[in-house]
Amino acid sequence: MLPEFFIHSTKFSKLLEFCNKLTGSEKNRKVLYLFYNDGLKMYASDGCLEATFKLNQEVEAFLGTYALSIKTLKLFIEEAEDQPIEFTLSKEGIRVRQKTEILSVNNSPSKTIPQQSLFGILGEFQTNAFLAGLDFSTVHMPENEDCYLFVFEGILYVLTVYDKVFSLYNTQRKCKNLEVAVPYQSIRHLIKALRLLKTEQFRLGQSVSQDRIGFQTTGNLTSICSRSLETKEGERLLKLIHLYDHFQPVHQINREILKRSVTKAERISPSLPIKMTLEPDKIIFELKSSAFFYSCVDEIDSCNHLPVDQKQRDAQYRLMFYGKYLKSALSRMTTNEITIYKYENFMAFGDSTKNKLICLTDVV
Repeated sequence: MLPEFFIHSTKFSKLLEFCNKLTGSEKNRKVLYLFYNDGLKMYASDGCLEATFKLNQEVEAFLGTYALSIKTLKLFIEEAEDQPIEFTLSKEGIRVRQKTEILSVNNSPSKTIPQQSLFGILGEFQTNAFLAGLDFSTVHMPENEDCYLFVFEGILYVLTVYDKVFSLYNTQRKCKNLEVAVPYQSIRHLIKALRLLKTEQFRLGQSVSQDRIGFQTTGNLTSICSRSLETKEGERLLKLIHLYDHFQPVHQINREILKRSVTKAERISPSLPIKMTLEPDKIIFELKSSAFFYSCVDEIDSCNHLPVDQKQRDAQYRLMFYGKYLKSALSRMTTNEITIYKYENFMAFGDSTKNKLICLTDVV
């Protein structure tokens, strides 16, 4: 008798969409794998990021791994009502049936099955808060860059550094020691996929071989390839965290006012840096070249409630930056007020608790 099992279409559609987000845009990665290892399991990967689901469907044990196109499966069940979908496995391939439709794929199973790493648990995190922070800290970077997971004094930080900008997310959650770099592109796939799971918490882990970081929820293990930091990288991250610790608030601005003005200036001339001048009661944005000038002045409230002395309160602060980075960061902040921080020649924007912070350095 050929091995067969059933999965309800609603459940399977959600799993397919997760795998679709996880595998990114490369066509050769848009593949879903079914195999048996202590139960029926489903697997997908973008080449670095990978996920395994344990499917609680009764099925006779079988050998090898069956491959199916994610795109084909999505089209096959796109308008299906919540109904059982039947999967039948054979030496020649796999057959999928729903009501009056049959999809047969003559593709013999491979002899091997995906190998799963063993993970040691590092900490437990709230899913939505972590993904929001991860999304913020990986704002607007090239696909070949890295994102850093770094534990300092028992707290996990997520950092990215690129083009005179560094973004930081302080999870404020305890975590065992971890100092790794993970690929930016796969991190973006991870964020899009994990958001679909609707789980409140997950457990963060590191593989025994220390080459993967795992995100474990009930019935699912998603992991991403990682590498240990070079000595210079670790030293640089420590300096950035120390810089972060030294930042002190100097002003607060309504997020919508700041976002609107930065977005408009960036759209008017994306190639020109924005000159920002912050005064106690107004903020000025300017674009300037030999043949072009733009200016915008926004009145802002004084911030007498901030713990700053009168000299700092009356000071004028200037910064020259490219708007795309701050625009993207502001779109990922949910607080009504954005706090502006200062330390020596560095200026940063973040929330009042410093959970999320983007530091911009003068570009000229």
